[in-house]
Amino acid sequence: MKRSPMNRSVAIAVLLLPLLLGGSLVGARQNANPANKELTLKEILKLPGKLLSEAKTTGQSGNLKLTGYRVEEVQLPRSVNAVVRGQQIVTDKAWRVSVTGGPFRVRTMPAVIWIDDQVAGYGIENETLSQITAVLFDSSLIHQDGVVSLSYGEYEEGRVRLSPALQLKPEGENQ
Repeated sequence: MKRSPMNRSVAIAVLLLPLLLGGSLVGARQNANPANKELTLKEILKLPGKLLSEAKTTGQSGNLKLTGYRVEEVQLPRSVNAVVRGQQIVTDKAWRVSVTGGPFRVRTMPAVIWIDDQVAGYGIENETLSQITAVLFDSSLIHQDGVVSLSYGEYEEGRVRLSPALQLKPEGENQ
């Protein structure tokens, strides 16, 4: 008995459909697993951090009225994919750099936190507009005597620098 091409296509579809649906369900279950879910920036901002450096200025710095900074190392609850210097990496650590002062105005240009002459990250204002925080994954930016500054947009000439420079706490020193 000769089968038509239509019957053959239906038979293949009937055999493959359960496999396709089963694979989709496995994928859906994996995506529903919190261990496979990417961390959000909001979640990273709420995680506890280990204090690496903190400084308060004696007065307000520049037109942005900066009063200090805080640098923390954050142990992530699971590994994340990140891009560092153009390379895709997997890491379980992040660094939070927070600049205090203000009140900061929300602007059309993003707040940019710098360390030395490198953009560390784009900042996020807190609810009271008294702090701007950037999360970064490049540990090489966090170094002794690094200079923290803030600008709106990536314009170097618009940066307001904070002093003193980063003074990293010795390993094992408590917060």
